[in-house]
Amino acid sequence: MVNSCNDKSFGQKLRDIRKSKGFSIRQVAMQAGTSNPYLSQVENGKRSIPKPSTLRKIAKGLRIPESEIFKMAGLDTQNNPTNLTRIATSDMVSIPIIGEIACGKPITAVENVSGHMLLPKNLVKGGDYFILKCVGKSMQPTIMNGSEVLIREQPDVESGEIAAVLLDDDTTATLKRVKKTKNSVILMPDNPDFEPIILNEDKQGRIIGLVKMEMKMF
Repeated sequence: MVNSCNDKSFGQKLRDIRKSKGFSIRQVAMQAGTSNPYLSQVENGKRSIPKPSTLRKIAKGLRIPESEIFKMAGLDTQNNPTNLTRIATSDMVSIPIIGEIACGKPITAVENVSGHMLLPKNLVKGGDYFILKCVGKSMQPTIMNGSEVLIREQPDVESGEIAAVLLDDDTTATLKRVKKTKNSVILMPDNPDFEPIILNEDKQGRIIGLVKMEMKMF
């Protein structure tokens, strides 16, 4: 196994691929199961070329073949095929992607699920999770229109946190920052061009989960 690539040139190649695909460091790190700082340091040549098991994870995050990233790292895998072993499926978990919400059904009921996505187990610890697509610009620039967000199911959040909230007839989901006052709950947009939503007898809603992170579906 011969390494003919230095840390800086390897990192530059990773950065070029990531940018060409339009991925942020956070998106790649999330898909790879690594931390943002670590991936940033690799890209900047401040960390040595990762070991084979980590290279596989980064390849998954970048959506490129493992053979491509091994070649970039200067690793000869022809004489050692075990280097191409994929991450065990036991390290991943299937998370439902929520489409249109059926009235009166639990959020992850079959009627609501439009698909599934495999995510590393370490990203979805301590609860039940689902992925919901953000429609609209009220949370920009924090969450962009069309983004998918990972949400942990829970009936309440702390004041200031971003939550997924079902409104009115339980078929309309919105993502808003929750502000709690003594007498009311206010759903605050991060975009100043939009008005807050005040929950009361005339405008009812219920929190269905806490937004954990924005992500991008590939």
